Amino acid sequence: MMIMILSTVLNNELKNLKISVVLPCRNEEGALGDCLRTIKKVLADNSLTGEIIVSDSSSDHCPEIARDFGAIVVKHDLVGYGRAYLEGFKHLTGDIIIMGDPDGSYDFREIPNFLKALSDKDLVIGSRFRGNIAKGAMPWSHRYVGSPLILSLMRHLYGLELTEPSTGFVAIRRLALEKLVLRQPGMEFASEFLAEAKKRGLRIGEFAIDYRLRQGASKLHTLRDGFRHLSFLVGRWIKN
Repeated sequence: MMIMILSTVLNNELKNLKISVVLPCRNEEGALGDCLRTIKKVLADNSLTGEIIVSDSSSDHCPEIARDFGAIVVKHDLVGYGRAYLEGFKHLTGDIIIMGDPDGSYDFREIPNFLKALSDKDLVIGSRFRGNIAKGAMPWSHRYVGSPLILSLMRHLYGLELTEPSTGFVAIRRLALEKLVLRQPGMEFASEFLAEAKKRGLRIGEFAIDYRLRQGASKLHTLRDGFRHLSFLVGRWIKN
């Protein structure tokens, strides 16, 4: 996939805004350093003002690695994907927020493409299902059962016309983020994020990204996390 150079594709409005990259981190020392190195290089090469926030609940050396790269470490030790983001959001100061998993599965050189796509949107998601999914990067049950089921509920219950139900790579304007009411502590946070964006009338876009093999052990629990996504989507729809 071609990685764009920011100066050739972005308007001045976005290029002059501050970028906050927020990384939810729990025991990702195998990939975190490479992710931070790439993010710093992308920001420097494109003359972007930015900060990196590592929202951490690790028991390994991730906090030390993050500090060595000059990242802001938010050490909370709360378990849960949603909790990590909610804690990280409390410390951001940027105008544009990039959200991404620091496990090696996402290519942070895509940041300029996110910013380009955000030029006329409030929220942009990276769609793994429109791009290339590396062999072994996503379990068969997630790719062909869980994700299509969640996506179908999003379309029929919420009117979300997307190709990706739970990406871990997102860009959002801060003013848009502040409109969202986000409370979910676990992986269902990804569903809440998109449902809230639709409810608040955000302009949502997506583009194709590649999904690579992660480094280290996955934190996903197929049945438990799948059920939490489904129960959240159906329960929220019934209440509303």
